[in-house]
Amino acid sequence: MDFIFSTDWGLFFVFTVGIVAILGVADFLLKKLNVHPHTTRRLVHILVGCLVCVAPFIFESQYPVLLVALIFTIMNFLAIKMNLLKGIHETDRISYGTVYFPISFFILVCWFWHKDPAILLTAMLIMALADPVASWVGESRKKPLLFKILTDKKSLQGTSAMFLVSFVVAVLSMKIFRGIFDMPIPWITAVTFGFFAAIFAAGAETISHKGTDNLMVPIGAGVILDALYSGTPEFQLHLMIWMGITVVIAYLAHATKALSLSGAMGAWLLGTVIFGLGGTEWMIPIIIFFACSTLLTKLGKKHKKKLETIFEKTGKRDIFQVFANGGVAMIATMCWHFLSSTWPNLEILWYLIFLGAIAAATADTWGTEIGAFSTHKPISILTWKHVPQGTSGGLTIIGTTGAFIGSFLIAIAGKFSLQYFTNIEMSWTAVWVISVVGLIGALVDSFLGATVQAQYQCPTCKKITEKTYHCENEDIPLVSGHRVITNDIVNLSNTLAGGLLGGLAYLLLF
Repeated sequence: MDFIFSTDWGLFFVFTVGIVAILGVADFLLKKLNVHPHTTRRLVHILVGCLVCVAPFIFESQYPVLLVALIFTIMNFLAIKMNLLKGIHETDRISYGTVYFPISFFILVCWFWHKDPAILLTAMLIMALADPVASWVGESRKKPLLFKILTDKKSLQGTSAMFLVSFVVAVLSMKIFRGIFDMPIPWITAVTFGFFAAIFAAGAETISHKGTDNLMVPIGAGVILDALYSGTPEFQLHLMIWMGITVVIAYLAHATKALSLSGAMGAWLLGTVIFGLGGTEWMIPIIIFFACSTLLTKLGKKHKKKLETIFEKTGKRDIFQVFANGGVAMIATMCWHFLSSTWPNLEILWYLIFLGAIAAATADTWGTEIGAFSTHKPISILTWKHVPQGTSGGLTIIGTTGAFIGSFLIAIAGKFSLQYFTNIEMSWTAVWVISVVGLIGALVDSFLGATVQAQYQCPTCKKITEKTYHCENEDIPLVSGHRVITNDIVNLSNTLAGGLLGGLAYLLLF
C-alpha cells in the first residue's frame, strides 16, 4: 500500500480509479435514482475539476498527470460515439465538453506545471466551479433573459453568475495558492487581475459552442492571468486598457453592421489578445486589414447583391469568419509574447508568421470584393476555362491584382510599423516575399474552393451555391466537395498557408 501512495505511478493508478469512480457514481445516480442528467453532469464537472487540482501537490512529475488527461480524452470521445456514460453525456444537444475538459487540463499542465502552478489550479477551478453554477442559475430562473450568439442559448443571469464565480475563484485561488507556492501577492493585485480574468472567462463562455467552453474558459483565463502576473507594470496597464478599448471597437463594428453579435464577441476576444499582448506593430496591420476590407465590402454591397445567393456568407462577419481570418495571427502573437524570453532570437519569426497570415486574409478578401466588379467572366483555377461569376475557384485579372495590392499593403504596414516601434529593420525583399505569400494564400483558398469545398445545388432554381439553405429549401443536395469543408475552413486554410509561408520566409531571409 505504501508503494502505491509513495510513487508517481502508484498515485497515477489511484488518480485514475478515483475519476472512474466519480463517473460511475454519476451513471448510477442517473440510471438507478433518476437524477436529472444536467445535475449528474454538474456533479462530475465539480468533483473531477477539484480532484485534478490536487495533482500539483501529490505528483512530483507532470508526466503521469498528462497521461491521465490523455486517457480520459480518448475514453470520453469513445463514450460519446458509443453512447456510454450517460451520466455525463446525456444532454439535449450535441456536446464534446467532456473531451475538451481533459484537453484543456493537458495544455495547462504543459504550460504551468513548473512556471506557475497557481495559474494552473485557478484556471481549472474557474472551469470546475463557475460553469456549473452559471448553468444552474440560468436554468433555475422562471423567466431567464435569454440571448443567442451561436447555437447555444445563454441567459443574462447565467452569464452574470459565470462572471461573479470566476471573479471570486480568481481572487481567492491566486491569493491562496501563490502564498503556498512562495509567490505571495497583495490583495489589491489579486482583486484587480481577478476582475479582468473573470471578464475574459465570462466572454469565452458566452461564445462557447457545443461544449467548447471547457476548452476556451480555462485556457483563456490562463492566458490572461499569465500575461498579467508575469508582465511589467507598464504591460499590465497596457493589457487592461486594451481589454476595455476592444470592447468599444467591437461594439462600433457591430453597430455599423460590419460584424454580427457573435463576430463582435469574437473580435473582442481576438483583439484583446493581439492588441493586449502585442505592441503597436502588431495592431496596425490587423487594423488596416479590418478597416479596408470592411470599406470594400460596404462600397460594393449593392453591386454584389446578386452573389449573396451563391456565397455561404456575405455582409456582416460572424465569429467563425473572425477566427478563420485572425486565429493564426492571434496564435503567432501569443507565441511571440510568451516565448520571446525563451527564444529571443526568434522574435521576427512570429512576426512574419503573423504578417503572412494577415496578408493572406487581406489578399483573399480584396480578391473577392474587387473581383466582383469584373466585367469579364472569371477563369477557373483548375481548368482555365470561363465560369459563372461567383463560382468557387474563379479568378479575374482585377481580382488577382487587387489581392496582390492588399497583400502588399499589409507587408508595407508591417515593415514601417516594425521599424518605427521596435527599430528592427525589415528588408524590401521581405516585403515583396510577404506580398507574394499573401497572394499564394489567396490562391490556396481558390484552389480548395474549386476542389474540396462543399457545393450544393438548389432544386428550385438549379443554382450552384455554398449555402445549405436556398429558395426556402433546407439541406439541399451536395453536388461536389465535402460537407465539413465550409467557407470558414477554406479561409482558415488560407491564413494558415500564409502564416506557414511567412515562417518559411524567415528561414530564407534571416
